[in-house]
Amino acid sequence: TFICTKDKYKTVPHVHEGVQGTLGRWISPEDMEKHSQDRFPGCMAGRMMYVIPYSMGPIGSPLSKYGVQLTDSNYVVLCMRIMTRVSPKVFEIIKKSGKFVRCVHSVGLPRPHKDKVVNHWPCNPEKTLIAHIPDQRLILSFGSG
Repeated sequence: TFICTKDKYKTVPHVHEGVQGTLGRWISPEDMEKHSQDRFPGCMAGRMMYVIPYSMGPIGSPLSKYGVQLTDSNYVVLCMRIMTRVSPKVFEIIKKSGKFVRCVHSVGLPRPHKDKVVNHWPCNPEKTLIAHIPDQRLILSFGSG
């Protein structure tokens, strides 16, 4: 998982050059854009897209955080139903406040498959990318099942 910000040292702990930190992995907005453009265009082709309006906390609570997730994974839909409160009422709250987290997720395997299917669980482990972009209130997830 990467955290994408303009300033590395406001994001992750300072470590010596050449040392891989364990508390956060930083990526620049420019590099994130390259990685995203390499993965996302066309990645959901032939798949069902799901739109998930969710609340982390009781819907209507001043402490709750709201988001909308786009995904091509029915497994992610079911997991979001377990972990969050999924409801169309979230759209009403977002419309009033304008504040919400945008999440885009894809298993990264458009259909029809061009290569032989080796693993019958839809994912793309060779190109997996998960990134939090706090300045844009955006989470990108590619290749995870």
